[in-house]
Formats: sequence, structure tokens, C-alpha cells
Amino acid sequence: MLIDKKDRKILYELDKNARASYSQISKKVGLSTEVVHYRIKKLEKKGIITGYHSLPNFHKLGLMHFKICIKFNGIPLKTEEEFYSKVKKIPQVIWIASCRGEWDCFISCTVKDMFELNKIKDTIISLGNRYILNKTISVLVNYYSLPRNFLINKKRTELIKPIQTKPAKLDETDLKILRILSENSRASALDIAKNTKITVKTVANRIRKLLKEEVIINFRLIIDYDKLGLNFFKTFIYIKNPDKERIKLLWNDLKKNPNVIHNLKVVGEWDMEPEFEFENEADFRKLVQYLMDNYSDIIQRINVIDIVKEYKYTFFYK
Repeated sequence: MLIDKKDRKILYELDKNARASYSQISKKVGLSTEVVHYRIKKLEKKGIITGYHSLPNFHKLGLMHFKICIKFNGIPLKTEEEFYSKVKKIPQVIWIASCRGEWDCFISCTVKDMFELNKIKDTIISLGNRYILNKTISVLVNYYSLPRNFLINKKRTELIKPIQTKPAKLDETDLKILRILSENSRASALDIAKNTKITVKTVANRIRKLLKEEVIINFRLIIDYDKLGLNFFKTFIYIKNPDKERIKLLWNDLKKNPNVIHNLKVVGEWDMEPEFEFENEADFRKLVQYLMDNYSDIIQRINVIDIVKEYKYTFFYK
């Protein structure tokens, strides 16, 4: 990774809390506020930091999250890019990524119910039906999101509590704040106040409330994997024996791994979708083998997908 230790620490702190102030980060990394500000702006200018987003709790918003996985059949590159451009315009689509492996692309969506899920699924498939060889859907049950501990070689020992699923009571101002933070989680309270026509103090109070009620899970960093020399792997774990205690051990084992950034429990062809970032692909392959060796009694197989490019990244229903 072509950055020094101080930059790695800054990236780690931003990934823990993208709304942390320059002075807060400076205390964590041992640099002056001015130097931290300079380094962050430099990382942004170089395109290493490409943005900041907030991860909402879809359950708290009363939304279902589902993913369409697509395998193309002889699609020209120009046509594929046009397909992504059209899909990107669908408001319910929050993430689009092209990939290598069993599937060629992932499209994540948030919807209000199964009827809307079916409608959005059909809309997406109709846009590329001429070139679609295969497709499948997974529906989110639960998930967690963790900071990139591997940036500073920090072990992860804490266990993450389950995400609360009871919908929260939100008004239009709350939703406006969520939309702004989904596009830029470092947006200042002043800028948010101007856009929502409320006071800065009210903005701060509302954000604290959204965090306390777990409507917002965390504020994360968006990075350019190529410029950091990282590989982004998504895995699909097929469970053959849903033993509750063994599943819990596997779930917690993954949480402790510093290279795991997300894990999803889903209903679909597979059962879990851990996501990893590794500088060394060989280390990732060792981890996959470790999982198979230690959980062969419950894991049937693990499919590995290499994320190539992300076309949309908002994580919020617009």
C-alpha cells in the first residue's frame, strides 16, 4: 500500500467515524490539526479517498434490502456500460458493482415490500434481458459493518450486537438529513442546516438521535481500491447444516477478522455474504481455506467474487 503509517491511521480513523473532526483525528494519530487537514485533502486530491457515506439501518427505515446477481451472455462492453447507466437512474437502486467470478454484476436495492421488490426486479431484468444468461436474488436478514482494522494491523476482539429491526418514527426532516449524509457523511452541520432550513443545533441533536436509535449504523469512508493496492472480495457461504451454535461461532469468528468490512445474513441460494479487503490475495485464500477447514461440518461451499468496479454507492433510498 503506497501510503505511510500516518496516512493509514488517518484513513482508519475516518473509516471508524467519517464525521470525526480534524482535531479529533489529530489526537488519535499524533499530528497537528493543520497537518491532518492537509493530509486528508491530499488523499482526496489523489483520488484515494473518493467519498464519505453513512450506512443506514434499513430495518429502522421500514425497508427491505435485496440484491440481484446477474450473469451476462456475450454482452458487449459498451452495452454493459449503458445497462449500468440506465439501472443507476432507478431510485431504489443503491449499489451497482461489476465483478469477476460466478456472477458479472450485483445490483442492491431497497424497497418497501415484496410487491415493490418484484416490480424493481422486473424493471432491472427487462433492461438487460437480451444478454442475461442467469440471475438470482438474495434478501437481507441482518448484517454488520466494521472499520478497516487491517489498515493499522489492529486486532478485533469485540463482538457486535445484533442490529435492531423495529422501525423508527422519522419525519421528513430526518429523511432529508439522512439523504444528505448518504451522499457526504462529512457534510457540515451548517450546510445541512441550510438545506433543511433548521438550526445547526437542531441538526446536531437530530444526528445524535439517529445514531442513538441506530437509524444510522456508522459513517464510512469510500476508497479507490486500485490506488491503495487492495482487492475487494465478496464471498457467498452456502450452509448445509444450520446448527445455531456453530453458525454463531462462524458469525463471531468473521467479526473478529480485521479484513472483514461487512457481513450479511440473507435468504437466497446462499446464507451469508462476508465482504473482505486484502492487500495480498494469497492471505485471503488462506482465510477461505481456514473457514472450510474449521467449519466443514456446516459449510457446504464458499464462492468467491472479485469486485471490479462500483457504479453507484449511496446506501439510501431516494
